[in-house]
Amino acid sequence: MVETALIIAAGKGTRLKSVSGDLPKPLLRVAGVPLIKRVILTAHRAGIARFVVVTGYAADQFHATLDGDPQVAGLIEWVHNAQWEAPNGLSVLAARDHLPGSFLLSMADHLFDMQNLRLLQYAPRENDECVLCIDRKVETVYDLDDATKVQVNGSHLLDIGKDLASYNAIDTGLFLCSPALFEALDQTCGQGHAALSDGVRVLARQGRMRVCDIGDGFWQDIDTPAMLDHAERLLLQAVRKPTDGVIARHLNRPISTRVSRWMVRTSISPNQITMGTFLIGLLAAPFVSAGTYWSVFWAALCLQVSSILDGCDGEVAKLTFRESKYGAWLDTVTDNLTHLVFFIGVILGYSRQANDPRILLLGGGSMAIILLALVMMYYYLLKTGGSGSLLRYNTAFERHAVRQKRGMITRCLNGLRFMIKRDFFSMVFLSCAVLGRLDWMFWIIALGGLTMAVGVFASIGHLLHQARAAQQGKASA
Repeated sequence: MVETALIIAAGKGTRLKSVSGDLPKPLLRVAGVPLIKRVILTAHRAGIARFVVVTGYAADQFHATLDGDPQVAGLIEWVHNAQWEAPNGLSVLAARDHLPGSFLLSMADHLFDMQNLRLLQYAPRENDECVLCIDRKVETVYDLDDATKVQVNGSHLLDIGKDLASYNAIDTGLFLCSPALFEALDQTCGQGHAALSDGVRVLARQGRMRVCDIGDGFWQDIDTPAMLDHAERLLLQAVRKPTDGVIARHLNRPISTRVSRWMVRTSISPNQITMGTFLIGLLAAPFVSAGTYWSVFWAALCLQVSSILDGCDGEVAKLTFRESKYGAWLDTVTDNLTHLVFFIGVILGYSRQANDPRILLLGGGSMAIILLALVMMYYYLLKTGGSGSLLRYNTAFERHAVRQKRGMITRCLNGLRFMIKRDFFSMVFLSCAVLGRLDWMFWIIALGGLTMAVGVFASIGHLLHQARAAQQGKASA
């Protein structure tokens, strides 16, 4: 697998000057992260260990921004192209001595996701061939007039250029190259043409230029303020989880992503967001324990706001490449503490409202069962390693219930899992508060907690056994 990448970052980017000023375009922040840093970290997560970066305009600003950045420390080798105002093929040639073998080539102003890079790394090719990542979804390309078009036939590129009259795909700015690219650029420079596309065209005529379709992969060129705005919106869409419930998908995420878009422009860390969300959630407990209509309403509203903001820590972490195992555990533990303290408040509030001491006994028993189920889920997470997200447990439970075709009860419990998601029950509690039904909240917690516990108690042994078997299988492989 190729582990070296060349990134061209020598140009000035004049069309973004109204936004960037004198800052080189690759250093412009997109969703809180400089463009070139986002390119480097995305590729690094896909397995690239070494980056040769060619600078030109304002090279000192690149060094000032990235040399002291711990997220990219030790990854970059700098090359300066004194002819940075000339076509970009000269930037590629400037790095020739640093690239003895095959390498990935990316523009510093093209965003892409790891899926594209992984497809490209394993694309079939001969040793003297190069491969270009293309997008066949021509109709979905933003600002098609500005895009570099390509004509392809099967897996081979026939022609490339911004002004092609006939084309069936778009150049995404991501290449897998052999030293043959340098030979092709030498030919074009000798003929007075020095653009990268000129070298690619030479390889195409020789039948040495293949293509790799990105399918549903994400990419975006950033040349104008409108493209910049579009790229940020695409990145925010990409942080949504496929496991989001109905409430999260249609209410929470549209709000939380807008908040996150602002937060990434600040110095607020994901863990600080987690703690802020936790404190808002904790405010709900003393309110609901009072048992009056308005105190219960404000409690449920605090819980709903906390549920919405709960997505921001993960969104900011993903957008700024600051995800961590500690952050995942902090998010999980604070979420569950918020729920437990709120549930205790509901029990106290309803016992005051009903003036019945039996409520405390029943509620206390429910809390004990819920707490035991949570401890068992945490035990599963600790024994199976990985992140502290309970999503891993939920995914394992779904496999156990559906794919293994367990009993009817287990499958029914799996179908009801959406009801224990924070987005769902927070909205249910807010609806109960509006209707003045604290008693409904209590019984939802009591019965829902019991149902969740039954599912955990019935499955935890099987899930741990499956996890141990999988680990032993990997160890023996």
